[in-house]
Amino acid sequence: MRARRPDRTPRWDVLEDCFDEARFQWMQRESYLHSPELTLARVADVHEERLRAYVDVLAHTLPAVAERLLHRNLREDDRERVAVAALALLARGEGADIDAVLEQLRGEGAERREWVGEVLAVCDCPRLSAHLLPLLEAEEEPEVRGAVLEALTVRQEAPGAAVLTRALGHPTPEVRLAALRAARRWPWDADGARVRRGLDSAAPVVRAAALEAGLVQGQRSMWRACQDSAEAPDALGRTARLLLALGGEEEDVARLVKLLEVPLLRRDTLWALGFSGRLIAAEACRAWLGDSLLGGLAGEAFCAITGLKLRGRYVLPRTEEEAIPPLEEDLRTPLLPGPDDELPMPETSEVERWWMQARKAFEAGTRYLDGRPFTAARLLEVLEEAPMRRRPTLALELSIRSAGEHGVETRTWARVQHRQMASAREWRGGPALRPFVHWMSR
Repeated sequence: MRARRPDRTPRWDVLEDCFDEARFQWMQRESYLHSPELTLARVADVHEERLRAYVDVLAHTLPAVAERLLHRNLREDDRERVAVAALALLARGEGADIDAVLEQLRGEGAERREWVGEVLAVCDCPRLSAHLLPLLEAEEEPEVRGAVLEALTVRQEAPGAAVLTRALGHPTPEVRLAALRAARRWPWDADGARVRRGLDSAAPVVRAAALEAGLVQGQRSMWRACQDSAEAPDALGRTARLLLALGGEEEDVARLVKLLEVPLLRRDTLWALGFSGRLIAAEACRAWLGDSLLGGLAGEAFCAITGLKLRGRYVLPRTEEEAIPPLEEDLRTPLLPGPDDELPMPETSEVERWWMQARKAFEAGTRYLDGRPFTAARLLEVLEEAPMRRRPTLALELSIRSAGEHGVETRTWARVQHRQMASAREWRGGPALRPFVHWMSR
């Protein structure tokens, strides 16, 4: 008896279910990347493996299916539909499919360009850089060039010194911002003077990116700019306060503690203090543990220094119906990355009881990460194990202290990040583990 040939008729119900499941996973991705609870390993398990499996099914379909399901959805006015269709088409790797996605990048509308740019940054398409790099040289719109340069940075595919130098001097803020972020990854390809000129931009976010890139290059003048900008209420000030916490001396952290007296700066100053690792910062955060608005954030910062795990008896029960009170002091207070409302509220009396004993193990003048003294190995351990929303700042510190040699891109897939962290295991830090002012010399 002859074996029956398999039925090659597409199972549209199965394919559409896969598409919808992938849409849901992509919709959740942003919240996963900024979660105050989930770790990288957990995100890989509950999100990335599922998303990639669904996209893989969609990518390995017949051309007729790709046309009806993928190309059609690529043209929809829906972020998740566009993203899933683009992921699957790029995974197919066919020239026509890649061109179709890039045509959407060139289309009208900043929102659509952002949707496609997110996909270009993380998609599985080994041939993609050969299509992206020419767009940086062609007569494309500045916004397209910025999106391409941003995607190449996340993919860690260097555009080259000549392209980066031109982009750093581009008159459009979007291109300069993308170039400064690329300069942080490839500091040796970036002209230091053009990086410094980023501080002259009218856009605070561009000035903030210039601070980061300049510190990765080891520019002492950028450290002075951080100190000068610490009280600014915008993106530049938030970045400066964070950098002071990462690389400052005891007096720099003491200055941050004083800024807690300024209502407009209080929220993101607490966020920054959690990365300082200093005893003086832990004590300052402890004073805010009982605050109804900022207690969760203060607890997160306190625990990041001391290593206390806020669970069990150290956490106040919160009912589902409990309303989050409005911020009355200043409605202009900037939002932090990630949903603060998900943070547990500390049971102050229990935390105080724990601290009475634990404090004896902490010394002024020593920096701590999650309860243990700061070392290169400890930085990498915490980078791997910390909640997702804290990891971009830790990755920035690794970039600065390793002069860009070890870049961990926290926006890409977990398996890629694991490779990047593994390549940094041999790094010992040396003098670069000291406060920034002691070794920055350019």
